[in-house]
Amino acid sequence: MPKELIELNARKPAIKVIAILLLIGVTVWSYFVVRWYLGNTIAEYFVMDENSVEVAKRAESLAPHDPLTHWRLADVLIRKLPPDRLAQVTAEYEEAVRLSPNDYRLWMALGLALEQLGDTKRGEEALRQATLLAPSYVYPHWYLGNLLLRTGRYDEGFAELRRASDADPEFRPQLFNLAWQLHNEDFDALKIAVGSTAEARAGLALYLLGQQRIDDGLRLWNTLSESEKRANRAAGLSVVNSLVTYQRFHDAMRVWNELAPGESSRASTERIMDGGFEDDIAYGPDQVFGWQVKQVNQMQIGIDPSHAHTGVRSLRLLFQVRSHLESISVSQLIPVFPNTQYDFEYYVKTEKLQSGSTPVIQVLEATDNSVLASSEPAGTGDNDWKRVALSFKTGTKSQAVVVRTMREGCGDTPVCPIFGMVWYDDFRFQRRN
Repeated sequence: MPKELIELNARKPAIKVIAILLLIGVTVWSYFVVRWYLGNTIAEYFVMDENSVEVAKRAESLAPHDPLTHWRLADVLIRKLPPDRLAQVTAEYEEAVRLSPNDYRLWMALGLALEQLGDTKRGEEALRQATLLAPSYVYPHWYLGNLLLRTGRYDEGFAELRRASDADPEFRPQLFNLAWQLHNEDFDALKIAVGSTAEARAGLALYLLGQQRIDDGLRLWNTLSESEKRANRAAGLSVVNSLVTYQRFHDAMRVWNELAPGESSRASTERIMDGGFEDDIAYGPDQVFGWQVKQVNQMQIGIDPSHAHTGVRSLRLLFQVRSHLESISVSQLIPVFPNTQYDFEYYVKTEKLQSGSTPVIQVLEATDNSVLASSEPAGTGDNDWKRVALSFKTGTKSQAVVVRTMREGCGDTPVCPIFGMVWYDDFRFQRRN
């Protein structure tokens, strides 16, 4: 079927008028589109500076029906205007909300501005609208909760704050601060304020330790079940470290044992953990009651599977120090009982050990690092396994001691080289009857 070709005679007056009107319409439409685009772009990439009010007003004049330009202008004015002129700010936020009523961010900004203006009733309404539009977002609940607290409605306020902190745990420390400010003398109210989830209780237990409410913190930690404690292992390890800092060593040991991944990692009173270096456990800062080993320059510290007094492994220290060695970082924290006499022994072996100052083993009081016992320096040259026996008595308030390797200097000279190898094995504690 042949296609029909329609021809228009542009010389006819009616056709000319229609073409001109279309051209004018396109031009006007393009003008407003360009204005809107410029205004929106200025508002979107806005940078706060000393001329920001003029820039924000220019963006609004270019795109008066764009909610973003009103939002940006209000953000500038709330920072620049004195308190008695904040009504102008809320007018801009209200216009932004009118133009985009489903944007929770605009309702949230309006709510905050209204509260700052003193209109807490309308501010609450705006923030509640923000929570309805974005029920899973953190900030609407957080800001609403703070407003409710400031108006004395604590139960409602903390309910909103808990929703926010449950959604984003980074808000939990701020929740703890607010709860502490209001309920620091009421332990039960404090627990209710932060919520009943295991994560919240574990975090609050740690927070209480930071406030030096140690017994309350432990009491709250103990409300967690065994599985909840393990699920909050990171908080629990922080609790352990805090208890060690406060020199509550026995309490720290109990919490540590609740989190220990296996029997070999569990600590007990009067026992050196892995004293024969046979257990396959890490030696580092995370092993609070195990061996703390830190590598230092010019020496190597590690397990030797080919030399042992008993078993198949021992601890080896390899020295290649030509000038000076700051320290030997091997130690262990051991819980003990106060006012008790202990016998302590270990075995040491050396090979090609040469120095004016060789390593010694010391037992320190954990509370003040006072020396309770110290061995003779390891023998130079080649020496087979040798038993070293020491005895010491703990103080009347002692809860723990530290066993460590250390090395004295070489008198007044700053240069104190040491070469060769030292092995240690079979560290043991025993209470003297």
